[in-house]
Amino acid sequence: MTQIHDHPGARIDLQPPDEGRAQVEEILSHFGAALGSPPTALRLLGVSPPILGHYAGMVGYYMEHPRLRPPLTTLIRYLAASHSECDYCVDLNEAILLDMGYSLDVVRAARADVAAAPLGGDERALLEAALQASRDPQWLTSERIAALRAHGWSDRDVFDAVWLAAMNHAFGQVVDAFGVTPDGYTQARTDRADIDEGGARHAGA
Repeated sequence: MTQIHDHPGARIDLQPPDEGRAQVEEILSHFGAALGSPPTALRLLGVSPPILGHYAGMVGYYMEHPRLRPPLTTLIRYLAASHSECDYCVDLNEAILLDMGYSLDVVRAARADVAAAPLGGDERALLEAALQASRDPQWLTSERIAALRAHGWSDRDVFDAVWLAAMNHAFGQVVDAFGVTPDGYTQARTDRADIDEGGARHAGA
């Protein structure tokens, strides 16, 4: 059973209603196993179990997406969060990218310049389009969609990428509105890497 604790900065009680508690605990346990601890932002969504269930389903869809690889979808979320200045979402997605094997320098270089994103040209084109469209809906003209098709993307791919960027903006706004602050996932991973590196140096001495 996942213990659901209050978050110091949260502006509402993060305890789920009794009638949805089992569903919320099951979902949080799944995410906690993947990340090391359940994200506070998901505990926030658990205040309304159907909303959390919908969100978990969307995460599952993108994790198993037939065309959009996890590095691409995570970078979409990460860079959309950076633009909207959602510190929580930046920390969470940065940690996920580190877990994928990318270095912190590479990840933050992409944050500074999307052209530095560690993706191939076709994926980078879709990444840039999703970010631009989520910031300026009028940017995504028929001509630009045609250009994405030339990169091999289907209309469904384009829609899913733009939807993900836009939903991440909305998610960040909700997280910030209710005072949820970063869980420190990135710091935990860099601390662990420092310990592992120090241990390796000691073993080789």
